[in-house]
Amino acid sequence: MIQALYLFQSNTKELIYNKNFQSDEKLQMFSSFFSALQSFVSELTESSSESLNTIELGEYFVLISRISEISSDLVVITAKEDVKEVKKIIPKVQKIILSHEDLFNNWDHAPEKLEIFDLKIIQLVLSGRQKSGESSLTTDQGGILKSIWDQKGSLSEQIREDLSKEREDLNFRYTTEQNFLKKYAMSKKLIEISEKLRNEELFIEYQTESKSLKDEIKDRKLRLKYYLNRVNESIQFTKYAETYSYLYSFCLKLDSLVEPHLIEKYKSYAKTLLNRKKIPREEFKQVINNISKIGEELDEYLSLDT
Repeated sequence: MIQALYLFQSNTKELIYNKNFQSDEKLQMFSSFFSALQSFVSELTESSSESLNTIELGEYFVLISRISEISSDLVVITAKEDVKEVKKIIPKVQKIILSHEDLFNNWDHAPEKLEIFDLKIIQLVLSGRQKSGESSLTTDQGGILKSIWDQKGSLSEQIREDLSKEREDLNFRYTTEQNFLKKYAMSKKLIEISEKLRNEELFIEYQTESKSLKDEIKDRKLRLKYYLNRVNESIQFTKYAETYSYLYSFCLKLDSLVEPHLIEKYKSYAKTLLNRKKIPREEFKQVINNISKIGEELDEYLSLDT
């Protein structure tokens, strides 16, 4: 049935509501794919009219209809075999939207105001899905991406050559980079370049690797949090031998995440704990204070643009 639903403001093309009816796992794995799809359907609304427009997209169809009461365009993506059924559902979706007309005409972007509307949309779509076979946009990403890019026309040889050179240079640095955060940032850029090159294989390859890197970083951050919590607990009870052990383990987990000088700085804190009897009192107190601020110091450094 309905695979994805978008609502764009007609004049600005601002996305004011969207719902992808895929599993959470697929949404995370293929976030770049859905971003490319969203960008494409936003461009399609430029030519939408008062009547329903139907655009073929590989094995799927994009259905666009204008909702003049809220100056918006409703975009629904569905599998080819479900088009007839979805066309029957679209008026019901429009009815729900119009029953919440004030929400979209006077919306202050407060998420809680969308909850009731969102629930009605989900219930309508899922009730229709139970009556038919389930398909997924993510099963044929390559075909859909190719269909999108074919509709945009061909690239000039010079643009293709420049993009290919940019990808090759970045890919070399990507394959040799050891820092996971930098590597993740590079993977996002490689996805962007692959989209510009209209190379579905590279797009999907980098997208999958980017998700793997993101998961690895999140896993490492969880382990760092565990050791940092132990560090702070042991400091509170002045168990400095334990603090040293946890802090040193924490430093080892920072490898490939932060710059080496930062790891060395935290290791120096650990050595101060080990040699605390030889350290002046005020200097030791300052080190304890610095250790208590490690979490705050790393939060921004280890943040991910997701």
